[in-house]
Amino acid sequence: MFDVVVVGAGPAGLGAALAVARQGASVCVVDRAQQVGGLCVTRETRGDRYDIGGHILFVRSSERERWLKGLLGEDLLWVDRAVARVQDGQIVGGRYLDDAAGDGGPPARPDQGGADYLDATVGPGSSAARRYLEKIDGMALEDIPATRVERLLIGQAAPNGFYYPRKGIGQLMNAAAGAIRARGGTTILGRLVGAIDVAGSRTRGIVLGGSSGEEALSTRRVIVAVPTGHATRLAVPRAPTSATPTLRMRAVAIVYLAAQVDRLTEEPWIQIDDPDVPFARLFEPANWSPALSQSGRTVIGCECYCQEGAQDPIWRHTDDSLGRWCAEALTEVLGLIEGPNDVELVEVVRLPRAYPVVPVSEVVSAGAPSRWLSNVAGLEIAQGGAVIEAIEAGEAAAGRALADL
Repeated sequence: MFDVVVVGAGPAGLGAALAVARQGASVCVVDRAQQVGGLCVTRETRGDRYDIGGHILFVRSSERERWLKGLLGEDLLWVDRAVARVQDGQIVGGRYLDDAAGDGGPPARPDQGGADYLDATVGPGSSAARRYLEKIDGMALEDIPATRVERLLIGQAAPNGFYYPRKGIGQLMNAAAGAIRARGGTTILGRLVGAIDVAGSRTRGIVLGGSSGEEALSTRRVIVAVPTGHATRLAVPRAPTSATPTLRMRAVAIVYLAAQVDRLTEEPWIQIDDPDVPFARLFEPANWSPALSQSGRTVIGCECYCQEGAQDPIWRHTDDSLGRWCAEALTEVLGLIEGPNDVELVEVVRLPRAYPVVPVSEVVSAGAPSRWLSNVAGLEIAQGGAVIEAIEAGEAAAGRALADL
């Protein structure tokens, strides 16, 4: 029997498991993927190295900086450039939300829409900020919850630069997993969690599925570090229907293009509000860390937000067609290349269920899985958005789980 079993080996799950292991309790972290990190992984294709999307470490304290250095040592880099944006066809410093001037205001309310929040907090939001936010989430700014806009505005601000692992975000995830094992923790990868036993409203353990048959893992506490809606569907006995609402999921198709130059830009990450451009964010891994680049070659990642399905104008494209569309935008809109043939397609990574998009009118119903799970004794929830936010949510869940062992 383990003291704690963690379901999910993304940053929240790894943060939780490492916190448990460092307290001397026995812990096992389980994930269906063959590697840790969730979406925080670094890929290599024909010598090109890049993350699945761009990941910024929003470090807000000296304690977190020491935590990162303890795992990465000298491989923790400081990137001294902030996020940039395209304005009037030019790349300029700062995010679109940074461009909305104001003195601040009250915190976001759960029932508040994003447009109202921006007006109350930073003054009338710029049209570019509106276009960008609507492009990311695929709905009107009035329908985007104020809490999400607040998280983007404040929680993901990095005006002076940010920390980043020299070999990619996957290096941090692997280092955390290594530290867990060094403390006696167990990682089980490539196995599905088929069930979470919550008989009598108390966690008893989990059941692993797979081709080798089922395997029960007994535990005193379970930390859920996967989407709560998914966790409620794993509950045995079954969770009530009211606790498993159907959420609309936002898809992302990340197009990776390579050019035979050292750099196309000096920017690590560029936001693009233009609705005619398929991608909303552009990142160049070589500007995050030189270790991710080959001499005389650079990779550009184009994050295209959309909906899964043949009806979506982005998702329905073939990989080659979407790659050409992105290359044309790099030519005609940004002027970063002379013509589409100046770049080659490396690959397209499609994430059909990247994250949920919840209109402000559905915020209460969308929280039903978390509310139901929070009433299960011996079960804790670790949920977070950006990398450090997720790690800290995992650590908080670990603290709650260990408090009454």
